[in-house]
Amino acid sequence: MKKLILLLFVAMVAFSCSKNKTATVTENNLNLSDLPVTITSYVADNYPDATIYQAVKLENSPAQYVITLNTEEELAFDKVGNFLGDGSKFPGGPDGPGCPGDSLHPGPGPDPGHGHGHGHHHGHCPPHNWIPADSLPQAILTYISANYSNYVIDHGQKDSICPYGAVTAVMIEMADTVHLKLVFDATNAFLMTGQRIHYAATPQPVKDYVTANYADYHVCHGTELLTLGSGTIHYAIYLDKMHKHLRLILAADGTLICIQ
Repeated sequence: MKKLILLLFVAMVAFSCSKNKTATVTENNLNLSDLPVTITSYVADNYPDATIYQAVKLENSPAQYVITLNTEEELAFDKVGNFLGDGSKFPGGPDGPGCPGDSLHPGPGPDPGHGHGHGHHHGHCPPHNWIPADSLPQAILTYISANYSNYVIDHGQKDSICPYGAVTAVMIEMADTVHLKLVFDATNAFLMTGQRIHYAATPQPVKDYVTANYADYHVCHGTELLTLGSGTIHYAIYLDKMHKHLRLILAADGTLICIQ
């Protein structure tokens, strides 16, 4: 009887140990061309203001793919390309070597240029138009410090936005969850904020204008709510037809501001 009890105890301990063993999550760089079409289509429709600049494939994780956008948002997808949520919430391997040169390209080891917990920047150089936070003009840094002190600056990037021309767009975030774009003009004066919303949330006059003038275009689900320094609200609507992309800036009353 004692021998039987001892055997049962050993079996229980062995079973308990086996349950506590978990496979190590690993990640490998992935060519963007190797991403499933479901993923690239999802991004194009829901994040039309952004582009994918990095992708990794995970093993032993509920998320098989984690992509990083040029806004530094990370998106996770399962093995067939279904969207799972914030990619930074899925563990992966350690940060790989970056590109030498400045705080945005820190080289091997932890990434001092970002100051937050993104875990999938695995050996890829950022896009050429990125500006590291510590290289942004002082006027921009002063504005952000005074008005968005609870946010962390991800990076800035040069862009061209109608009707303002050349601008600097700065990506900031709070606790890796709330992402916001601040746009400054060529003199580094604040122009507006950009925040992603769903097209369905735009005012009816905006939808009416798009329907009346672009009925043969696909309207992307992702839309930008643009809040100007004056408080005026504009909407950036993204359209697509046979790989022809348009960006409409509309006032809340449906008045067209410009087309890009």
